[in-house]
Amino acid sequence: MTTITREQAQKIIEAADEVISALAGTNEDVHPGSDNMLRLWDDLNDRYAPPEVVRELARIALASLEAEPVSQTYNLPELIEGMEVSIDVSTCDADLGNRYFGTVTEALELDTAKNGYILLVQDAEPNFDVNGNSPVIPGGWISCSERMPDSKTAVLVAREFDRKGDWRMKWATYIPGHPDANDGWVIPGASWIPSHWMPLPEPPQEVNHG
Repeated sequence: MTTITREQAQKIIEAADEVISALAGTNEDVHPGSDNMLRLWDDLNDRYAPPEVVRELARIALASLEAEPVSQTYNLPELIEGMEVSIDVSTCDADLGNRYFGTVTEALELDTAKNGYILLVQDAEPNFDVNGNSPVIPGGWISCSERMPDSKTAVLVAREFDRKGDWRMKWATYIPGHPDANDGWVIPGASWIPSHWMPLPEPPQEVNHG
């Protein structure tokens, strides 16, 4: 069994920030495509957020979302704050890591991966109005037809597929003009164009227990 604490979650954020600065070209010591870049990425995926941790956190988040009534929304900061998780590593499939973080090749093609650990719930369905044709906008979902996010900003995106209610959710980066972008979107592990997006939640904050 492995325990994931709030402090370890913060380490994931810090490791992701190092990867982000390198990908964005703002890290003077590490450049995209370099051996040091690969080292930072491996450190993030292998040391701080290995596949078994990614999978179990996603299951916990998904279970929490499914327990909420449709009319209610979810709050990821509240879910993550102060979290301690017991994980049975023997039940985990290591190959699922790429499902959430993408391969190293994919990662190197992105300009940002900030707060990727929060989006471990990317396969969870957002809350939708089962009696209508459009989604309820929980916690700030924004229609792409109304407004797009700032360029090079990581966000959560969603789209309804052929079957009504078959919504998919991923984390993505809006990078108009990027050679790998589809209609301006770079979505690891997906090629569809989202209809809605929302900003990422803030990372967990230290709690003063007095």
